[in-house]
Amino acid sequence: MSTNAIIQPGTPLYASHFQAGQFVDVKAKTARRGFQGVMKRWGYKGGPRDNRGVTKSHRRPGCIGSGRDKGRVWPGQKLPGHKGNRVHRIVGLKILRINHKHNVIYVIGTSVPGEPGEFVKIYDCKLNAKRFQESPRYFPTCYPEQYDEIIQELDEEYDNSMHKFSDSTLSYT
Repeated sequence: MSTNAIIQPGTPLYASHFQAGQFVDVKAKTARRGFQGVMKRWGYKGGPRDNRGVTKSHRRPGCIGSGRDKGRVWPGQKLPGHKGNRVHRIVGLKILRINHKHNVIYVIGTSVPGEPGEFVKIYDCKLNAKRFQESPRYFPTCYPEQYDEIIQELDEEYDNSMHKFSDSTLSYT
């Protein structure tokens, strides 16, 4: 990192730091689920129903040991336990729209971890294939005097591939 990329402590950060169409990484704590069995925690399907002679083992994990030379449970075995509340990172989410007035970023992708109201950390994308090739609009970030100019110029910014709802849906040639 060079010295011109250092942001002074206390500098407010805005959604205008990013650009529409840019790919970002998102990191947050996953939703808390508490203690769960193997069906919910690991996605096991469960045993057969009562018509096959199985009793009391419909939601159990099944065999967990090898029964051979080392007659023990190996580390990392998928067993019941605590689910969720771990830091998870999603890579390569695309920013579709930025509302500069309310500092809101709209992303599209698989999922954003966390519960409603949780803090989410947003980073520039680490994948080489999805990084911006040109230099960012505001380097190292959008400062308050630049943010005031953005608010006066445009309220929202859309990705080029997204339909702008302010445009008409039909066009006549």
